[in-house]
Amino acid sequence: MMHGNGGHGRVHPAASSSDFSGEMNQSVSAPSSDPSSSPLYSFHFEKPVPPPPPPPKAAQPGEYVVQVPKDKVFRVPPPENARLFEHYTRRAKRRRRCSCARVCACLLAALLTLAVLLAAAAGVAYLVLRPKRPAYAVQALAVSGLAGVGNASSTPATAAFSPGFAATVRADNPNGRIGVHYDGEKSLVSVSYDGVLLAGGAWPAFYQGPRNVTVFVAKAKGSGIRFSESVRGQMAAAERLRSVPFDVDVEVPVRLRIGRVRTWAVPARARCAVVVDRLAADGKVVSASCHVKVRFLSWRK
Repeated sequence: MMHGNGGHGRVHPAASSSDFSGEMNQSVSAPSSDPSSSPLYSFHFEKPVPPPPPPPKAAQPGEYVVQVPKDKVFRVPPPENARLFEHYTRRAKRRRRCSCARVCACLLAALLTLAVLLAAAAGVAYLVLRPKRPAYAVQALAVSGLAGVGNASSTPATAAFSPGFAATVRADNPNGRIGVHYDGEKSLVSVSYDGVLLAGGAWPAFYQGPRNVTVFVAKAKGSGIRFSESVRGQMAAAERLRSVPFDVDVEVPVRLRIGRVRTWAVPARARCAVVVDRLAADGKVVSASCHVKVRFLSWRK
């Protein structure tokens, strides 16, 4: 038996805290598989509270403080970004320039190729078809409205004439595979004497097949023609000699037809020198010659 004051030992009274004894008894009497569920192992972690923002700087006299929301504040980019932007911009321009040059080169090459192909096709067509110029001949030229032009006693010097001409023309197409379409609406036939225009008319519209000969009449009419005294004297002298010369000029658009293919319109020009024995409707042609010019594939004679 130990006395309370004897020796060095001291007996401490049992803990009288009901909370602690209760916690111990609870832990002993009802052990749990999760130690953290015990009050002895309960821990509470709280997020630290951030310090309050510093108070705004007080505006000095003559200064203004402008508060901008955070989402409206933009950061100033560094100078390196400007240099990079210029570098990429120059590189993009070079690439764009190279692309344009490449496209132009491809387009030029395509055009050159197309031109070579067209030239080759034209050469083959020329060698195969052997195109020839059509031939024209004036078989007759009926003259009206010039009676008494050389008789000064019957017609005054200031008299006006209305000459008319009806030319019978023979058209010969010597090509074996090429037909000719004549566009009469845009054609022009003119008759002149010694450079003086006397009458104008049109070439009839028709189609002339390969190796075809067509005879037709082209008419021309003039009005209010006055001749000088010298020209009237020349015409009177030529009629007495039964050799009155006239120039007949023809310009007519033609389209060539090869099978079912028709070409574009090209101008055909002809100049005929016709000499008649007299200025009358029943006059006869003394001589006639025509020169034809058609610019298409270098027509052969």
